[in-house]
Amino acid sequence: MTQKKFSIAFATVLLLFVGLNFVIWKSATEVLLTKKYDGGDLARMGYVIGSKQLRKVDNNLPVRHIGMKEYDGRKVDVLTIGDSFSMGGGEGTNSYYQDFIATINNCTVLNVYPYPTDDRVAGFSPISTLAVLLNSGYLDVLKPRYILIESVVRYCVPRFAKKLDLSRTDSPENIRQYYAKTTYGLDYLPKVGFINNGNFKFLYTSLLYHFSDSAFRGLVHRMQLDRGLFDAPEDHTLIFHDEDLTMIPYNKGVLVEKVNDTFNQLADVLAKRGIKLYFMPVVDKYDLYSDHIVDNPYPENPFFAELRKLPKKYTLIDTKAILQPMVESGVKDVFYPDDSHWTCNASKRVFETVRFP
Repeated sequence: MTQKKFSIAFATVLLLFVGLNFVIWKSATEVLLTKKYDGGDLARMGYVIGSKQLRKVDNNLPVRHIGMKEYDGRKVDVLTIGDSFSMGGGEGTNSYYQDFIATINNCTVLNVYPYPTDDRVAGFSPISTLAVLLNSGYLDVLKPRYILIESVVRYCVPRFAKKLDLSRTDSPENIRQYYAKTTYGLDYLPKVGFINNGNFKFLYTSLLYHFSDSAFRGLVHRMQLDRGLFDAPEDHTLIFHDEDLTMIPYNKGVLVEKVNDTFNQLADVLAKRGIKLYFMPVVDKYDLYSDHIVDNPYPENPFFAELRKLPKKYTLIDTKAILQPMVESGVKDVFYPDDSHWTCNASKRVFETVRFP
């Protein structure tokens, strides 16, 4: 091959490579791998462009919650501590369930970001964060009437099925300084150009979904529903986190009893201070939609069935019981199609049902 022919061949291959990457980027991966649009952690992880929902943050309820950074000494009615569901995960319209609490009940809601304790599970340890506020005297300053602890179900057993430990603490000054400088952001994606390995992953993952509902990767499952339950191009497609399945064997028996015991003990501690405890386990996406998966090979999640029958000193916010009728009646986007978080359709219904007197 002459040098001229080699140069032409090389230039042709290079142009094809660049062109193919650009086409895949513009048609699929740009909206999956960047913050061009909000939300979509599952679509990004699973490279499922058909479930991507294009949206932007729009928090517009008339009464809004405040964070620890904005706390100015005002009276606090409800204090919330949780995981990404408590931090506006999923984004889009009115992503903070605390704003529905504040608006519907016309009350002050303070959301506490996770304190950097050494026992966090998937980045959050709500009870240890509460312990720091309790032991430092900070809770006596806030004086909430209600405390709501939230956790997605797949992490409830790892976070709460253990002996109640309220030993963690810190000085009030350290707490003030930490929350004065700390904000919780969801813009965590690295910047990538249109030539990136995600383009190749999109191609082979799309192929592998024809042979495995998780594309043999074990990160995100992609399954068909018997009806259209999402406002997305693939409205019959359900994508959900693999841990929705891997945690199912632990969500029963003595471990759920331990979760319940933890909250009963915590309720006793808070009752001595005149505080009522609410526990809100957020139903896993798989669990909520599992009855409508076509030829579903996976088991039911027994968490709520087990927890409901146990004696409680706290108020359980049974998100599955509240949201399942919405799915059954065909309401679209109870959860986001491309994300592991619920939409404002869900959080509004929950707090229209659960009030803070």
